[in-house]
Amino acid sequence: MADTQRDRWDKAQIILQPVGGLLTALAVAILGFWTSSYLRERERRDSERSERMQQSDTNARLYSELTSKREESDSALRKDMFTSIINSFLGPGPQTLEQKLLNLELLVYNFHESLNLKPLFSHIERQIKETPNRQSYLARLQRVAEEVTKKQMLIVEEGGQKFDATINSKTLNFIAPDGSGEIPAVERNLVVDGIRRNFKLEALDVDNGAEQVQLRVTVRTDEGGTVDTTSAEFWTGDFDFPMIDNIRLPHDQRLAVVMNNFDPARGIADVTLVDFPGKYAGLREKPYYDEVLAKLLAANRSAAATPTPTPAARPSP
Repeated sequence: MADTQRDRWDKAQIILQPVGGLLTALAVAILGFWTSSYLRERERRDSERSERMQQSDTNARLYSELTSKREESDSALRKDMFTSIINSFLGPGPQTLEQKLLNLELLVYNFHESLNLKPLFSHIERQIKETPNRQSYLARLQRVAEEVTKKQMLIVEEGGQKFDATINSKTLNFIAPDGSGEIPAVERNLVVDGIRRNFKLEALDVDNGAEQVQLRVTVRTDEGGTVDTTSAEFWTGDFDFPMIDNIRLPHDQRLAVVMNNFDPARGIADVTLVDFPGKYAGLREKPYYDEVLAKLLAANRSAAATPTPTPAARPSP
């Protein structure tokens, strides 16, 4: 019986030994194939990722170069245009009023965010009033000024706040918002970039010939329990554009008052006061270095005060 069982085990060992070797060889072959496939796939993904990054860098560099060249060509074109238009005003030789208005329109529509064009508007207005056909030219000049004011108001209103007021140019009082009568001044609270200010607007004088109103604005800013009060007096008319003709306020903000309508026959002047961030001001209105530094410090403090989110605790089993 023992010899018979031993013979069976011997036979099984003889049969299974090559099978085990074959299975081991198959396992090694399969593992080697899977490993080589995985490495080839990983190398392919790394190669594709590297190619995409290189392509992205190439596209970004090409876009940057094209943008830079476009800006350079645009700047050169604007420079040549500006020089040509300015020389037409300052150069020798007489010019017709039609030519002056055309040059003014070209200058205004292309450079109204960079230049204070009020002196040029006023100069041409005085020349128009001396001509016999002044009504059509004055209407054209007024239309250009209104279009520039509207364009700039759309920009500054994007990040600011405003309120409208109507002045009785005969009594220098304001029409009450509800139409119940007149009040000596208008006060409103405006909040821009988290800073709350109180604006008080008063009318001091009126120039019916120039269609201008002299105003006084008193600004009160409440910060940390202390009230900072500033006041300014100025004339405003049709050629005072908000992005250029404005008053600088603390924390890189601007205050501007624009003339919407002046009717000397009715004795009515409609104005709008707007408070807006300095980044919406004209290109010549650069922020002070201390204001830039204060903004950077405030941003750093805000980032440091923001708590870092911690992962939620895993429930115990």
